[in-house]
Amino acid sequence: MATFAIDGVRIDPATGRTTHVRWARIDARTHDWLSPPQVVEIGDVVQALRAGEVCWTVFTLSGARFLGPKIRIVAHTNGPDGIDTDVPNGCIEKSMDDLPRV
Repeated sequence: MATFAIDGVRIDPATGRTTHVRWARIDARTHDWLSPPQVVEIGDVVQALRAGEVCWTVFTLSGARFLGPKIRIVAHTNGPDGIDTDVPNGCIEKSMDDLPRV
């Protein structure tokens, strides 16, 4: 099972939905990129999550990478499934909106 991280998003202003992310595989222990991040459509992320891969948000603060909330699939009744951050117990530290735009 691979671990991915998202460090940037593209959000459609008309719908408020994330359409693309910048992501890559990371070392789950060190949070270092295992390959150069690339911009992909949300469908690629949804497919990876359904296949059992794990995905987190990642934020860079003072040059160090920190994992943010885990990514989960969100079902949309009027369109393809999307993604959002998983908020356990209602505790929100960072969200998709806090990631830089790509």
